[in-house]
Amino acid sequence: MLAPQLALANPYARASSLWAQAAATQTTTTTTTTTTTQETTTTQPAGDQWKPTSSKAPKSNELEETPQPEPAPEVKPEPTPEPAAPPPEPEKPKWTRHGFGIRGGISIIPTWAVRGYVQSMTNALCRGDSIPGGKFGAGLTRVEGCNFYIGGEYIYRFSKNFDIVPAVAYHRLKAPDGLWLDDSERDANGNPNLGAADYTQVNFSFVALQVDFIGRGTIVETPDFAFQLGGGGGLGLGIITGKGLWQTPLGSPAVGSTDGNPQATCNSIADYSDFTKCTPHWSPDPDNPGAPPPAQGSLALDQTGMNPGRFAKCTKDGCNEADLNVLGREKGINLPVIPIVNLLLTARFLIKDTFGINLTGGWNTGFYFGGSLQYFFGSR
Repeated sequence: MLAPQLALANPYARASSLWAQAAATQTTTTTTTTTTTQETTTTQPAGDQWKPTSSKAPKSNELEETPQPEPAPEVKPEPTPEPAAPPPEPEKPKWTRHGFGIRGGISIIPTWAVRGYVQSMTNALCRGDSIPGGKFGAGLTRVEGCNFYIGGEYIYRFSKNFDIVPAVAYHRLKAPDGLWLDDSERDANGNPNLGAADYTQVNFSFVALQVDFIGRGTIVETPDFAFQLGGGGGLGLGIITGKGLWQTPLGSPAVGSTDGNPQATCNSIADYSDFTKCTPHWSPDPDNPGAPPPAQGSLALDQTGMNPGRFAKCTKDGCNEADLNVLGREKGINLPVIPIVNLLLTARFLIKDTFGINLTGGWNTGFYFGGSLQYFFGSR
């Protein structure tokens, strides 16, 4: 017997159950035994017993289904984190590559550089008419004015710490007129031979064309300010614009005059600072003793008197150049171009890498000290 639930659920199963029940209760047919065969007959239940209990099978969607357990949620593996990006490369330092500037300063030719060759000379040391003490004043008879330079420069910053600087500048390089006496002009007792001095005019002013190469180290640097120290050197040429070196013999014996008559006023090197005390005049040339004196009327003092001593017309600070030419003025050095070797030390203040204040000192044709104002521009 099937459980009612099973019977109701499946009509074919119920039919099989009935068939099994009938087989258990049926009558066994008579068995006939013979010597050769044996036959067993089984009675089948009536045909109507195999009919289904229902003419209509339930729909599949009407069958009761055993609920299936929900599948376990799929465990997704955690994503592998992407490798961290490498840190950005530090930004390379930037600087403006181009600039221009205006430079200027003072120049000094120290007297000690040539005092081994002269007993007396003049120079320009920015001291007026006063004579400085020490080595700078040794052998000087007059100090007057200042030598200076002024010009323009282009700056190419090859790197943040190395500049190439072409420049053009005018250098005033002259000395006041003076009586220069060679150191060798001494008598047997060591006294200076005053009459052997030469009235000397010096003007080696020039226009410089040069290129400097300057390395700098940055001492302090902020986004708005930088302080650099450095040095370098340069080469160039100086085109002489001054009249050069001219000399006129003082004349022996050394005397002075304001009216053409000799006066015994030139008695020491200190008197060389006043040309009315030690006045250039004509005297026989030891190398050409037969040369005639200047013709009457060729000197300025000839116009006011007889001028028997053949003196040039002079004031305390200078003499008439036409008279000097008559007395035999000669050019001592004739160089249209001079070489320039520049050695320098520098300190520069940079503001926002745009404006520069540059202080410079060194040596080219003499000691110099000055600076420049610089403006930088262009892409970085």
